[in-house]
Amino acid sequence: MGKLDEFFKVFSPEKKRSELEILEEVEDYAASGEFGRAIEEASLIETERNRFLAVRLILRRVLKQLENDEKNVSGVGEVLRGVVPLVNSLTNQRYKALLTADIALILYYLGDEFRGDLSLKTAINLAEGHDDVLLEIIRELVRRGLLEKAAGALKLVRDRDKLDSILVTISEMYYRMGDIEGAKKVVKHIKNPFHKAMALYYMALVEAPRDKEAARALLDAAIKVAERVEAPDARFELILKLYDLWIALEGESIRLTDVLKNERSPQ
Repeated sequence: MGKLDEFFKVFSPEKKRSELEILEEVEDYAASGEFGRAIEEASLIETERNRFLAVRLILRRVLKQLENDEKNVSGVGEVLRGVVPLVNSLTNQRYKALLTADIALILYYLGDEFRGDLSLKTAINLAEGHDDVLLEIIRELVRRGLLEKAAGALKLVRDRDKLDSILVTISEMYYRMGDIEGAKKVVKHIKNPFHKAMALYYMALVEAPRDKEAARALLDAAIKVAERVEAPDARFELILKLYDLWIALEGESIRLTDVLKNERSPQ
């Protein structure tokens, strides 16, 4: 395009784009690392839901970049300064909580623990009363090994079943890190027998390639807990999963008829 074309383009009426088209532009710019352009496009979006999606696309791309190369922090601070006004422009607390939590994660990657903690506290306050949002924030913290940061948010989860499900993930992470005692302590706090059995199952899966006897012991404990699951369908599916791993440890193939005859793995 020549200079005159560029000049007249400023004065020519531009075709109005849909917010979906703008979102696609945001995604393309963020994917190519042009975060400034992505933020400019995001600011054109008026619908709260779509603006939330646009900002999250940007923040998640930054997080992915930091995950791949923690030292590649060039320009990240500028990106955060650009997205904060967009986050603050939202009135939906759920959206603000999730985006603020993403900002906290980025700050932790940058080594700015003080501002990261402030952002996380803000996110948790915004998410209070919304267990599903709290759980998503906690899962992200746990996935990145920020277990101490997740601990405070765990206390706010009111739905016991949802809390148990996240404790399963935490116990597995502790076990994978080699903190066996820490994993056991987490499992003790799980109330629902289904989730408790699943926690032991995942620990047995981790142990299976390196110590079959230890895996069997964990699996045996999981089977005993699974027998306390009241819902018949859930109990059957759980026993089937445990039986499958038990047979795999023995080097045999699973026989469904055995499970149908008796919802217990061989003791």
